[in-house]
Amino acid sequence: MKRLGVLLLALLLLSACATVPPAPEPVSDFAAHAKRVEALAGWALRGRAALTTPQDSGTLAVDWRQVGEAYRIELRAPLGAGSVRLSGDQAGVLLQTSDGEEAFARTPGGLLQAYTGYQLPVEALRYWLLGVPVPDYAADQRFGDEGLLDELEQLGWQIDYRGYGQYGELALPTKIFLRNEDGIDVRVVVQRWELN
Repeated sequence: MKRLGVLLLALLLLSACATVPPAPEPVSDFAAHAKRVEALAGWALRGRAALTTPQDSGTLAVDWRQVGEAYRIELRAPLGAGSVRLSGDQAGVLLQTSDGEEAFARTPGGLLQAYTGYQLPVEALRYWLLGVPVPDYAADQRFGDEGLLDELEQLGWQIDYRGYGQYGELALPTKIFLRNEDGIDVRVVVQRWELN
């Protein structure tokens, strides 16, 4: 159960690892860039993530597919140690494990709380992974030379963007470090972005 909780936490927080995309094109108007990113009809992310909590740590392969408000996140532990799938939309979220276990909740945050004991802004991840703040919430933003986020503080989390690549007309993160004051640290390396 504890291992499942760590897998679920990682699943909800992460994303990915490896191929080198072209360098990002400079962004002169970040607000316009953020609106274009938020307007994506759908996207998919494949990569690897390393998760550290006060109780445990591990690495995972992650596939995240987002279409509008609907998402499917698959997390696989190394060496066949198991997998977790999260499927959800505005109606709720279903957790399924490779062991046949299932659970349903109204929100991914509620499901995460039930399995891990951590209360996290899971819904924010779909924005943070794309390199933009969650709309309509206060955020402290610091920008790099390309006009993209270097650091973001929002909802009690510190998000550091350590790399970007150019994917079509959008610059997207390739390396993301997230941490909070509860000692949760997530490092995500993106292998591939697919944009619809």
